[in-house]
Amino acid sequence: MQKYSITAVMGFALLILTATPAAAQGRGGAQPRKPKPTVGAWWYKGDPQPPSPHPDLTGVWFGGSMNDIGKDVLPGEQLILTPYAAERYKKVDHAKDPNAQCLPPGPTRMVARAHPTMIVQRPDVVAVLSESEHIYRLIYTDGRSHPPDAKDYPAWFGYSVGKWEGDTLVVDTISVNDRTWLDGAGHEHSDKLHMTERFRLADPDTLEFIVTYDDPVFFVKPFTSKKVLRRQIGDYIYDHACEENEKDLEHLVPTVGDEGR
Repeated sequence: MQKYSITAVMGFALLILTATPAAAQGRGGAQPRKPKPTVGAWWYKGDPQPPSPHPDLTGVWFGGSMNDIGKDVLPGEQLILTPYAAERYKKVDHAKDPNAQCLPPGPTRMVARAHPTMIVQRPDVVAVLSESEHIYRLIYTDGRSHPPDAKDYPAWFGYSVGKWEGDTLVVDTISVNDRTWLDGAGHEHSDKLHMTERFRLADPDTLEFIVTYDDPVFFVKPFTSKKVLRRQIGDYIYDHACEENEKDLEHLVPTVGDEGR
């Protein structure tokens, strides 16, 4: 498989690396679709889901990058920054985007990237695996609560527990490392961020990813955004290391505010 790298231009730090055939298909690129596989799991072949207690989210998904969550809010919702957050956003340096430093992207941004994401579902845990950087996230669905000391140890993907409400997996996430950004536009958050994520199959090949963000330090009130991901039938996630052959970091220069968008 031939890989391509799109380098940063004039210090713009939103890096889109190693687009794969799955990503190209999801974006409607020129890559022709492969013939439907005849051997493999139901989600790999695109067959109907076997009977199960809950909808099975297992499979490879792609929805493109999360560029600005303010543009993805649900109708009637609004992303309103606190004065403190507005000042930080005005001065945000896009050369310091954590993704540009090959740091983990955080729990929601990892799902919406220029790389596909694989979800593996079991009754007691859901694993979210990103092609980008070989990173992973675990959502425990075995009835446990958050660790009692979770807030003392912020994690790059936070701590997540989930439960099923009808056909929707509802995930409660806390204690996300405040070094992560919520999107490529430079929306930050504090260690008080509390997210409620909802994963729902709108149809067998369409996954709705709806997230409510609650952070009193950065947002005047909670708001909800929505991202739609498409199933990548006949594809799987490939090998990608962010720092392998990386040539952009040494060229990044401060790019502040609107100059970086």
